[in-house]
Amino acid sequence: MKKINIASALAFVLAGGMTLSSCTSDFEKLNTNQTEVNPSDLPFSAQASEPMNYCYPPQENMFQFWTNLTIDFYGGYFMTPNGNFTNGDMGENRGHSGGMYEDFYLHIFNNTRRIIADCDAKQQEGLAGVMRVVQAFGLMMCTDAYGPLAYSSIISGESETSYAFDSQQKLYEQMIDELKKAETGIKAMTADEKTTLGTFDVWCGGNTDRWIQVINTMKLRIALRLSKRVSEMAADGYDLKALAKEAATNTLAVSNQDVLIDNSMNNEMAKMINNWGDCGFNANLVTLMTGFKDPRLPLFMTKNVGTITDSKTGAVTPAWSGYYGIRFASGLPPKPNYTANFSQWIYADMINQKWNGVNTMSAYSMARPIFKAAESYFLLAEAQLRGWISTGRTLKDLYETGIRVAMSNELAYRGKWCGTTSYADGAVDAYINGTTPQSDFVDPGNSELNHKAMNHLGVKWDDNATNEEKLERIITQKFLANFPLSNESWAEYRRTGYPRFFPPYVNESNGAVNSEEGVRRSIYSSNAYNSNDKGVQGGVELLNKENTAKTGISGDKGGTHLWWDNANKGNFD
Repeated sequence: MKKINIASALAFVLAGGMTLSSCTSDFEKLNTNQTEVNPSDLPFSAQASEPMNYCYPPQENMFQFWTNLTIDFYGGYFMTPNGNFTNGDMGENRGHSGGMYEDFYLHIFNNTRRIIADCDAKQQEGLAGVMRVVQAFGLMMCTDAYGPLAYSSIISGESETSYAFDSQQKLYEQMIDELKKAETGIKAMTADEKTTLGTFDVWCGGNTDRWIQVINTMKLRIALRLSKRVSEMAADGYDLKALAKEAATNTLAVSNQDVLIDNSMNNEMAKMINNWGDCGFNANLVTLMTGFKDPRLPLFMTKNVGTITDSKTGAVTPAWSGYYGIRFASGLPPKPNYTANFSQWIYADMINQKWNGVNTMSAYSMARPIFKAAESYFLLAEAQLRGWISTGRTLKDLYETGIRVAMSNELAYRGKWCGTTSYADGAVDAYINGTTPQSDFVDPGNSELNHKAMNHLGVKWDDNATNEEKLERIITQKFLANFPLSNESWAEYRRTGYPRFFPPYVNESNGAVNSEEGVRRSIYSSNAYNSNDKGVQGGVELLNKENTAKTGISGDKGGTHLWWDNANKGNFD
């Protein structure tokens, strides 16, 4: 039983006395108490559903701790109106920075690695393959947040006191290996395994063809994530261009279906924004969408829900007059403040312009996205732009199809929550042919925070543009298509620099983060050090070896670069 238990030493108590849901708070007791039920004896569906669900956590406290106190701010989609949440002003808070780490080790990896071992022992290679995909998905999110992590040392069970960290390069190599092994297993899945898969598969509904599409989309995502480390991967025997080529013919672009968890479990973003008042929309997202005249705006957010008065000029912005987001690192006071009247999460009554602070339908029933099919088109477009693949389609076609799929799928799964069943006639075509750039940022409550637009290209494709401009358009549209998946938007911003974000108005990092570069990684939490100090210290040594920051920042700080975030190379070097 001890090997079942290895990851428990890395799991820690959440900040602020947070209580986990009962099924997960008891899970470690089941792992350690010999008189209790071995988790491997539970129904397979009960074992496998937790790691899949927690790739987008359905529990309110875990959801907030996962990304909503950190990565959601850094990725350009959301921002806190609560000045007490110091990560929103770049003031690193170790207590708020461990959520992704916690979620991966306790809810995902601690389950998937055990299930994989059990399935391998029973020669259930297909079911093991599904769990390998989930494990790789969670690992990618986690390493893209922190960098080096304990992984292979946990799987091997070579120690029960401390767990050595792998470098980010080694983590990515293991992801590729696991995805290839998963693909082989899923393609050979037996009829009995498929029956079992259908009892718990909240991602693909038991459709093994879609699982292969997910694998290939992940391969393509990985290959491009490492676009500034091609030679280093080649030196270890990993050909990223070949990986992209083998994946390109069968991604989620084949089915055009998003991977959504639609099981009526909590979609907690509504609670973060509308009920708790701890989150709002980010000015980067809102000004891009308003500038582009994006018809998805009412699918994403409401207009301002209350009157806003500028504290500097006295100008009044009436309720329901426009879409407003919060500038990252704007030095806000604690909640409540004037930003509570900015745009909110969509809710059933918005069509009647009513606000009652309750959002039961969206909070408990809206699907939780894992993968957006539209992303596949933008991945294919970038890979083709780089000359890695040839799809037989033009860049313009891939780009515009990605936009159309994003528009269609967003309407299908979000429209009913705001009373929208269709776009205005011609709205999507007008968007695709639009030439207007991002709007300037205007803060209706404090004009000192206003800032000129950072992005100056319109949506319309231009075959005569430079490769850098083409990449900017591709990544910007992928940013909008992937909403609200902040893990991915933040990673791509760090890798490519697109879309450009408004600079911070304040920087409370005490030199740990450079204002021009922004936050490059989440820091390890105090609990991570307390539970595995030797391992984390080794991880920081690896982080420093992989760091290419030109700012003089190193160590376990938000301004240190991850391995794939290579400051020595441009996008096309």
